[in-house]
Amino acid sequence: MHNHQSQLPTGSGKAVILLACGESALCRQMQSFLHQDYHIIYTESCADVMRLSGSHVPDLILLSVHHDCDGIDVCAELQKSFFQKRPAALMLFGPDDDELIDLAFAAGADDYIREPIHWKLLHYRINFLIQKRKAEIELSDFTSRLEQTNRELKDFTYVVSHDLQEPLHLIRAFAERITKKSRSVLDEQGAIYLQRIEKAAGRMQGLIDGLLQYSRLTTQAQEFVLVDLNSVVGEVISDLEVRIDIKKARVRIADGLGTVEADPLQMRQLFQNLVSNALKYSAHDQPPFIEVFPLTFPQNIGRGTLCQIVVKDNGIGFDACFQEQIFGLFQRLHGRDEYNGTGIGLAICKKIVDRHGGTIAAHSSSGKGAEFIIVLPVRQKKGK
Repeated sequence: MHNHQSQLPTGSGKAVILLACGESALCRQMQSFLHQDYHIIYTESCADVMRLSGSHVPDLILLSVHHDCDGIDVCAELQKSFFQKRPAALMLFGPDDDELIDLAFAAGADDYIREPIHWKLLHYRINFLIQKRKAEIELSDFTSRLEQTNRELKDFTYVVSHDLQEPLHLIRAFAERITKKSRSVLDEQGAIYLQRIEKAAGRMQGLIDGLLQYSRLTTQAQEFVLVDLNSVVGEVISDLEVRIDIKKARVRIADGLGTVEADPLQMRQLFQNLVSNALKYSAHDQPPFIEVFPLTFPQNIGRGTLCQIVVKDNGIGFDACFQEQIFGLFQRLHGRDEYNGTGIGLAICKKIVDRHGGTIAAHSSSGKGAEFIIVLPVRQKKGK
């Protein structure tokens, strides 16, 4: 067994290739050719391939099937031991090794070359595989970090929301006791302070409830099923009937909103938030008029069949420069003295639409009402 250049020079900047292709003249020729552009580690032993892969972390391993080492078995072992962190694996085959190619790919090889060697092609494939493998590892690392961050964020939101509930309940309970038992002994200033405590506690409760709703969009999500959007919107209007009567609002729901694969509860939450917003931000000089209609009947656009729905109102609207900002968490365009709310409702709408692979956009100008355009795929991609 021979191992050459097993100690890496520091700061060389060269990619590292582990050669395990036997003692043939071709393997020595490859070593000489590649030494100009790469740092080469050479071994004949399969056991050393695994050891050197762990200690030197090569960018690529070039393997063959010979009497001292079965490169296909090594590929399978690398896949098992290193999985996503494994180096790229390039197999060297003879001109008559056709039956080994499928076995090599099944074992985890990334590519292969055959004798006789085309040297420029070998150089190209090695560079391509090294860059491809680095990109895959970086993507895997980024995805893992993103998933971890999302889990931590969901856990943080849920735990904090629950932990805040108990002290808030105490504040509201004691404020209520003072109101019932001691209000008569409070002077005017004390009564104002108590009223402000109760209002602040109410706003805090609204924020906590909103955070819990936001976190539950993923933690308590349901499977996608076929959902009739006309039925969903009809149920939402029925639920909001009292508020609609108080506001003397008119609501028009067009036929043909469509049927989509979706989480039914989240579809209901989406349209309830949008219609509730239309009622809340209505103009003072005219009763609300809310329309829900399809922009186009489900049609093929780019990646598949999409359903486009508009929720339109004649309310106070908002400046067009805020049409992206309003979907952010805790974003409010009006003071709480004018309109109460938490600034979470539209963030929930966006998160619901994002989960369904769709988009939501807002168009408005001050005093001219607003319209929200929801685009949803009629069928979800498998694995969503």
